[in-house]
Amino acid sequence: MEAFEMTMSETRRSTDDLPFTRSYQIKALEKAIKQNTIVFLETGFYKTLIAVMLMRSYAYLLRKPSTYIAIFLVPTVVLVTQQAEAVEMHYDLKVGKYWGKMGVDYWDATTWKQQEHEYEVFVMTHMILLDA
Repeated sequence: MEAFEMTMSETRRSTDDLPFTRSYQIKALEKAIKQNTIVFLETGFYKTLIAVMLMRSYAYLLRKPSTYIAIFLVPTVVLVTQQAEAVEMHYDLKVGKYWGKMGVDYWDATTWKQQEHEYEVFVMTHMILLDA
């Protein structure tokens, strides 16, 4: 995985981007499309928007009846709902929300398969994925 630098003076180059994207977000998106990438930015730099644009670029693979899904990991239960709403607001992917108190620790493979058939994006706390 390779780090990258971002400068605020870079210009947007794609008309397909959301109208309020910044150059550093476009640069991060382009890097994430090419390779596994960790984007580390302070609060308020709209990392969620980068994730939404990345999912948008792969939407053709996620649309049902595809078996592919996007997994959006967050550190807290509060962020599950917040990030899921952001994805739904910016794009029309079907989003499932998952955290421990839903009883997902006790779900069997059939239940998860049902979720996979219904949703294109899973937003969950990182512990759900670790415990799966």
